[in-house]
Amino acid sequence: MHNNLITVAICVTVGVLSAASIFIYRTILVNQQYSSSSINDLDVANRRINELQAELEALRLQLRQKKKRRVSRKLNSNDNTYTITDNDTDVDVFLTDTDIGDDEFYDCSDGESVVSENDIRISEELNQLDIILKEIDDQVNKEFDVRTYNKLQLLLKSHQDNIEVIWRFARASYDYAEAESDKNVRRTIILEGIKYCEGVLESRHPNLFKWYAILIGLNGDYLSTTEKVKNGVVFQNYVTKALEMQPDDFELHYLLGRFKYEVANLSWIEKKVATAMFSDFPNVSHEEALDCFETAARLGNKTPYIQLYISKCYIALKRYSRAINFLNEVLEKPILTDEDEKVHTEASKLLNTYSKYSS
Repeated sequence: MHNNLITVAICVTVGVLSAASIFIYRTILVNQQYSSSSINDLDVANRRINELQAELEALRLQLRQKKKRRVSRKLNSNDNTYTITDNDTDVDVFLTDTDIGDDEFYDCSDGESVVSENDIRISEELNQLDIILKEIDDQVNKEFDVRTYNKLQLLLKSHQDNIEVIWRFARASYDYAEAESDKNVRRTIILEGIKYCEGVLESRHPNLFKWYAILIGLNGDYLSTTEKVKNGVVFQNYVTKALEMQPDDFELHYLLGRFKYEVANLSWIEKKVATAMFSDFPNVSHEEALDCFETAARLGNKTPYIQLYISKCYIALKRYSRAINFLNEVLEKPILTDEDEKVHTEASKLLNTYSKYSS
């Protein structure tokens, strides 16, 4: 599970609405530090990817040429002759009262040999891919490394429809975008991740839906007001679909809770405008958001940022004593990252504001 809090904005504002953002906090590393890559870095990486791809194709051609070589041999038994030429298409077989059994002849078949080698090759490639993906997953809990993103980008050239590669590329796109300060480069990264996800959305996979929704949320920063509302609905739909398949993922419950919390905070007129624009715009309450956060807390071991939003829901419901209890719990947690510091700061301000209402 990831280890630091990171923000993803899913804007659901309309017309005169103030921006209502959904922030997705996700854990990665204590004191994450990363130097943003420039556009030149991306060009260098892409050139290296193309070089590696050319080398791979040359190796594959060499292997195919080896497979095509035939072993010429003659099996003579009286008048019996069995000859295989060193030609791709010419196979001369002379059999007269042959002593070669069907099984032996079958074993000598070049076609059967190729099929067997292909099976072995495919099996070896799948095993190697599993090893690579495991190494990538292990890297997620460490400091972000652009080489992880580049490695997945290279894998996509030969595994364009592989869900396991694509959802991990979407996750890496999120990490890379969050580490990138240049807004244009950042959006290029986001859109590439979205593009690959959309190519396989017919495949029902919880992690694919989850990271697609998160990238959709990040892209909301670049959209018009109307598109932001539509974006929020798409975000909710795919988080909900992912939850149907993976109900024990606390991050998904948290994401859905954040969306519902922000929508519940909209004024009556804001909700009316949003509903007029999109008939499927959700009508949700702080109670529903609270239920999502409490489920996330139960599954996620009372993570501070989840407890912070539980307290916010209780404040919205005017249940101040309960809110104060959760705020105190947040402030008792150790500060390990910059994001922990932000959570503590916000909890402290809320406690100072609402502690007088708890008596």
